[in-house]
Amino acid sequence: MSDIESPNAQVLTFLFVLLLMSLGYAVHTRRQLHSVARKADRVFAELSTQLSNNQALLRAAVDGIHVLNLKGDVILANEAFARMLGYEQHEVMQLNVLQWDARFDQEDLIANIPMLRGIESTFETQHRRKSGQIIDVEITSVGVDIDSVPLLFCSARDITARKYVEQKLLQAASVFHHSHEGVMIFENDGSLADVNQAFSRVTGYSREEALGHCPPLINAECNDAEICQSIKAALEQSGYWTGETWNLRKNGELYVTHLTVSRVPGISGRVNGLVGVFTDITPLKDHQKQLEKIAHYDPLTRLPNRVLFGERLKLGLLQAMRRDNLVAVVYLDLDGFKAVNDTGGHVAGDQLLVELAGRMKHALRDGDTVARIGGDEFVAILVDLESVEACETVLHRLLQAAAEPVQLATQTHQVSASIGVALYPQDGADADLLLRCADHAMYQAKKTGKNRYHFFNPHTH
Repeated sequence: MSDIESPNAQVLTFLFVLLLMSLGYAVHTRRQLHSVARKADRVFAELSTQLSNNQALLRAAVDGIHVLNLKGDVILANEAFARMLGYEQHEVMQLNVLQWDARFDQEDLIANIPMLRGIESTFETQHRRKSGQIIDVEITSVGVDIDSVPLLFCSARDITARKYVEQKLLQAASVFHHSHEGVMIFENDGSLADVNQAFSRVTGYSREEALGHCPPLINAECNDAEICQSIKAALEQSGYWTGETWNLRKNGELYVTHLTVSRVPGISGRVNGLVGVFTDITPLKDHQKQLEKIAHYDPLTRLPNRVLFGERLKLGLLQAMRRDNLVAVVYLDLDGFKAVNDTGGHVAGDQLLVELAGRMKHALRDGDTVARIGGDEFVAILVDLESVEACETVLHRLLQAAAEPVQLATQTHQVSASIGVALYPQDGADADLLLRCADHAMYQAKKTGKNRYHFFNPHTH
């Protein structure tokens, strides 16, 4: 008889002997003995059938069935358990639990086996295969007694793959919740199925407030339906959309995000789901604005500098070309500014420039530009002019703004302006040429008495 059959054969023999002993006391007649013998044959046949069925079940079981004595020795094991550990079945029958359990030490194992008697328990551990490979297993055990011998009936299931998936899910969940970027998972109707901690930190909305609602993104007044249509079209075409959105926090504060929306298969059991990842780039935008101011604005007067003036002049000329109207390029140089520096110092000179810059800006129309290009020199662009007379109205206001006295501390300073003007299209169509013509005309204004404007005349030297 094989090892796998021995305990069941012992049970069968024990039961059969017990049955015969019981029958021996009850037999009084030959007929009764014959009748009992027939019954015993039927019981023996039934027990034999059960033993055969149990052996078949053990062989067919997917889980690793094994029975241990209280010392941890294997007294029964099925083929699945042998395969799980990488041994032949006859080799498994020679093993002790200490030889394959890779988590508990000898003291714990031997001490715990008797404690498992009489109870059913399920726990996880690790087994060491014959090759040395460690696998994760789940054990279900129950204590049984056979022929008054206490045994531990165990079922082992290899859960290595499940533990690997669980670990990956835990890692993904950790990345999701602790990511610095805000992450959103969308339902099919566009509402939020889940958000992470960064989402709440950026938007001000808690997870409970957000779930089931549309995200508080793309909701500021400066966004419109075109962005939503753009996102939808990009998702249908390429599966993702990325761009900037202006949004409102829960407290009403405006902020900017860089948002990427991607279509991801198989999220929450759906065929296709959407995931949004965004970063608050408001500080970056503020920094960019500061850099733009440094690059395009005069640090003293806050007026546009030469670079921004050039860009606006080119744009103004293009618009004038389409609309068929006039553009005036105005070159303004202060008269008497050196005396202010000499008497009041450079601090007084700077204060005067700041005051006059504000006045000149106020003297222009909406759409016009005044810039400081250096020292006490300013230039202006007058756009959408219907006539030369319209230009002259603004020139008079500029002269008046420059000539009004300026009170600085205990002193009053007064300067004036010499202004040169070049007109598009009669004086040229090139921005640099028009600026040179206006500069030339400004010198003519200074020569003829200052505190006046002079239109460019190619015949004047």
